[in-house]
Amino acid sequence: HREVSRFLARKGATVHMVCRSEKRGEEARRSIAEEAGNERVYLLVCDCSLEADVRRMYAGFCSAHGTASAPPRLDGLICNAGVLLNEKTTTSEGIETTFACHLLVGTYLLGSLAMGALEATAGSRVVVVSSGGMYNSKFPVFGVAAGEEGSYNGNLAYTYAKRGQVLLCERWAEAHPKVKFVSCHPGWTATPAVDAAYGEMKKYLEPMRTPWQGAEGIAWLCAVAAERLDGGAFYLDR
Repeated sequence: HREVSRFLARKGATVHMVCRSEKRGEEARRSIAEEAGNERVYLLVCDCSLEADVRRMYAGFCSAHGTASAPPRLDGLICNAGVLLNEKTTTSEGIETTFACHLLVGTYLLGSLAMGALEATAGSRVVVVSSGGMYNSKFPVFGVAAGEEGSYNGNLAYTYAKRGQVLLCERWAEAHPKVKFVSCHPGWTATPAVDAAYGEMKKYLEPMRTPWQGAEGIAWLCAVAAERLDGGAFYLDR
């Protein structure tokens, strides 16, 4: 998230960072804006696993940057919110957290809300950050993916959500040809989230990438001309 935001800010883009923590988000926003010499870096505080939060956040974005008769300009939407939990948890809205954050709310709902703005902006794209973990399983029946049926396994819940993101982009690409929808795999990247989820087991993911090495392919998907993108495709390293 930080690396892609930094890249876009350096290129002169207007960047809206969606962060769950206002404190950490503002620290990152200020650092990126100062480093890039770009004042058009904004913070939107939102928990992407909560429907109410996503609806409130997007309504605020539209109010600040659109008009009553026209949606805001939106050149790109990057869906990168995520979590990997070893124990089953549900959000305050009663949805299994991994499924909500990665797929149902953090990607499907947010992308659906933004569809009008994306379709009104030439060359727009949606970049959904999936994972190599999605290779581990086909998408199961919906109740299993949503954590409502069967026994819970945190790694499988993550795999199902990540596979679902890829399938969703394929469907969206067919239904909304004005927008380029792509999913991508950043490679196994050394981040605090990976440390927390895997602990000593992360040795099996070696060699790990640096945050920028993981983000570079995502940054390219954001910046390349839309006509060079293969809508619905799953990308790794361009």
